Amino acid sequence: MKEPIKKFCFRTLLAALPVFLFMALYVIVDPFHIIHPVTTDAQGRDSVMVSNNAGFTSIETYLLHDDQYHYDSFIFGSSMSQNFKASYWKPYLDSTASILHLDASMETLTGIINKMRFLNRHGTTIKNALIVIEAEMLGRRPLDDDILHTQHPATTGALNWINVHARFFNAFRNIDLVKQTLLPSQHSNGLQQEGIINDIAPNRVDHLNEMYYAEIDSIIAVNPSKFFTPERLAKHKRATLPAASQPAIDEAVEAQLMTIKHILDENHSRYIIIIPPRATYPQLKWHDQWVMRAIFGEDKVHDFSGVPELVNDQRAYYDKAAHLISAKCKLLLDSAYYEQRHHSINNPYYKRH
Repeated sequence: MKEPIKKFCFRTLLAALPVFLFMALYVIVDPFHIIHPVTTDAQGRDSVMVSNNAGFTSIETYLLHDDQYHYDSFIFGSSMSQNFKASYWKPYLDSTASILHLDASMETLTGIINKMRFLNRHGTTIKNALIVIEAEMLGRRPLDDDILHTQHPATTGALNWINVHARFFNAFRNIDLVKQTLLPSQHSNGLQQEGIINDIAPNRVDHLNEMYYAEIDSIIAVNPSKFFTPERLAKHKRATLPAASQPAIDEAVEAQLMTIKHILDENHSRYIIIIPPRATYPQLKWHDQWVMRAIFGEDKVHDFSGVPELVNDQRAYYDKAAHLISAKCKLLLDSAYYEQRHHSINNPYYKRH
């Protein structure tokens, strides 16, 4: 009687062995950076080419480093906010300000609210805030149903860690992703199109949660045509999008903006809001500009969504997703603070049209 039971147990363990080995690979490799901290190689580049969940990385970076850096100044937004470097913002803050990027891919107003409340629950005061809100964020809803946009459980409480890992482990079952993890030189065009694989590994400053492209930025600064080749421009060309027929800010969105304003007021925050341009996207509608300025103040909201030399120039962006190059982000930041301090839109950086 014991012999059949032993055989059954042995066969069950043997059948389950591939699953256990695959789970071990998932834990060791951690392709999405949700088990181990994000690491950089000797050149300061992200050591894994798989796109991480930026929202997870932001919160985990805070939890890992806050005891040492005592963060009090935060850059909120989607991936569009990443190129607003901490070094660009630092001159406008107190010398003791400690900055952290607290962004998320395809960020939403809900996500920003959750992150602000998370900080306050952990005893952190938002002394300074730079909030980058691209026009389409106003109509964007949380995308919690996929691996790149699932919010960190610490900010929402909607998911427990078992469900989170089940979701990411299920995504890791993609055979192309396993090949990419084991053989990083073998790229999958399909995964690149889905945004899961990076075609260029970014540089990273771990304690700032800041990613940037040192080599590309140096090329753009010295010889832009070497990076913005005719082939690249043709590949990344976007069709001009029509203007929205209706304003993006309805009662629900207005309530979210009011919540953000309330949290900032509770923290006695010094803040500035930048609405960046995106290639071929229409300018933010006048009604939406008016509502945002009515809520936050004329000197707090700075809309660059309609600057023609940026909207119509592909060379102002790194990629087809229309991520503004860092040099242009610095100009927008300088321009916004010039306007705020001089109460004038006639500044030497960008003029309104």
